Amino acid sequence: MSPADAEAHFYLGDIYERQDNNELAERELKKALELKPDYAEALNYLGYLYVEQNKNLAQAETMIRKALELDPDNGAYLDSLGWLYFKKGKFKEALKELEKASQLLEDPVIYDHLGDAYFKTRDMEQAGVSWQKSIGLNPDQPLLQKKIENLKAAKSKEPASSHAQQPR
Repeated sequence: MSPADAEAHFYLGDIYERQDNNELAERELKKALELKPDYAEALNYLGYLYVEQNKNLAQAETMIRKALELDPDNGAYLDSLGWLYFKKGKFKEALKELEKASQLLEDPVIYDHLGDAYFKTRDMEQAGVSWQKSIGLNPDQPLLQKKIENLKAAKSKEPASSHAQQPR
């Protein structure tokens, strides 16, 4: 096996992840990193996979930060770091990274994450704007559409000075 094989393992990991087989995805991404330890894309992917599963968060942070050292202006990597902060309940830090990510990359996932971070920091207006941008880039998001509908319903029912509950 050579470092060139790392890419094959990376893409195999991607296929497994898209099939919701996180165990095999993790195995393949780890193999890619064994062959090529500075493979920024694999570092970020495995880190993000851990964040999504809410496991190995310290290891995920190390991997995502290493990916960012290798490619500091990558919006996807900044999104991963922001989403990690979000999962840890560090909403202001999350917002900072997600705002940077959204300036570098127009992506429905980034805007969804950004909307969630705005919501948690009680900026309902910007939450709605971000979620609408996400829907605009990818209309086929029923869970996100429900967040938007719940936010609109909560805004119409509550006095201007109170805060809505998290849309589900």
